Amino acid sequence: MRYYIDCEFDGHNGPLLSIALVAEGGAGIHIRTNEQPRDPWVIENVAPHFRSHNAWRSAVLLTEEVGGRLRQFIGGDTKPVIVADSPVDIARFCQAISTADDGGYAPCMAAELSFEVHDVDCYPTTLPGAVQHNAWWDAMALRHKLASVGTHPEGQDGEAGLVRSMGDAVPKADAQTTPSENPS
Repeated sequence: MRYYIDCEFDGHNGPLLSIALVAEGGAGIHIRTNEQPRDPWVIENVAPHFRSHNAWRSAVLLTEEVGGRLRQFIGGDTKPVIVADSPVDIARFCQAISTADDGGYAPCMAAELSFEVHDVDCYPTTLPGAVQHNAWWDAMALRHKLASVGTHPEGQDGEAGLVRSMGDAVPKADAQTTPSENPS
């Protein structure tokens, strides 16, 4: 199964602030770490949106606990494919998934773990309600974008044009969000 990912962090090499995974069928998880932003741009453009998500699972965790929750969300999927729009998000995912709750090493538990990085701009988007710079919405926007260009179908039923959010089908809307000048 594919899992679309996005991360927010405090500047390019700063600590992880939030991470989200959205499965092909729309189920998602949003994790906010206990780290506090210090970068002025992040404080102004990212921090106000930390709670602006509709993920069916969410948590606020210590940074070293993120991997355990991600491994739990992926569960018994033996061949997960992690899809991102940036290799930085893949790196943050790998760091998290391989970290145990005590900060030591933890195995991924998947027999085969694959990654896809698509160089696409997810915003502006026609995804209803999307909030740019929220990890869950950005992962949803990536999923939506790749479906709209025919790269991946949205939803397990393959029906592009529908967004699955918290188990409900929502038709595409014409509203668009505006792009930002400094994505994280």
